[in-house]
Amino acid sequence: MLPSTPGADLTPSEDNGVGLSDSTLSQHRRKMLDLINRLHTTGVQTDMDLPMIAVIGSQSAGKSSLIESISGITLPRSAGTCTRCPTECKLSRSEDSWKCLVKLHITTGPSGQPCDVLTIPFGSPITDKADVEDRIRRARRAILNPSTEPQKFLYELEDQTAEQAELSFSKNCVSLEISGKDVADLSFVDLPGLIASVGSAGKTGDIDLVKGLVTSYIEKPSCVILLTVTCETKNWVCGGLDRSHLE
Repeated sequence: MLPSTPGADLTPSEDNGVGLSDSTLSQHRRKMLDLINRLHTTGVQTDMDLPMIAVIGSQSAGKSSLIESISGITLPRSAGTCTRCPTECKLSRSEDSWKCLVKLHITTGPSGQPCDVLTIPFGSPITDKADVEDRIRRARRAILNPSTEPQKFLYELEDQTAEQAELSFSKNCVSLEISGKDVADLSFVDLPGLIASVGSAGKTGDIDLVKGLVTSYIEKPSCVILLTVTCETKNWVCGGLDRSHLE
């Protein structure tokens, strides 16, 4: 018998399969993703460069459709519910039945100043995919109205346009932890779409706010950028994104 060596347990066998289908590699990948997700929860990413996948693009470029295809859930589409805060999606395969946990990940105060990191459970676990869209809509409303007790939005959700919210955009996150037998091990963050104008009722600082938010994620060397563009877009270079265009 050969002596044990570091990494020897990563060698695929005939029973385990090869490549991404190898169960041994899958177990190690899962452990690494779990570790990174736990570190992100603590807020240590402000001091340490942690690997991540960031989904970016202009507004109405199809980011929501892409996220739905990857995660298997439906995102809010009605007026005023576009992505106005980061949405973390933490997908993990499990032998248990499908479920989704929604949490609020707070890293900044009402005026945008850094604060102690808080992770607030937002409602009970969801076991029906049809209920996820409404919960996300309520969670986003809680993020954009920081002076109101978050749990209030679980039971009350009055019509509110983007202009009526306390904040037009926020660095605080809605976190989705999705697990199930048909769920792949993957984690990514969906960022607000880049905007070129704010409209008559918008806030003049929103363009720079969103650009700064996106830049804070993608400027890190370990960030993998998943760029979403419409089919008719011609000004992007295929195969990558130059971060300098945001500067």
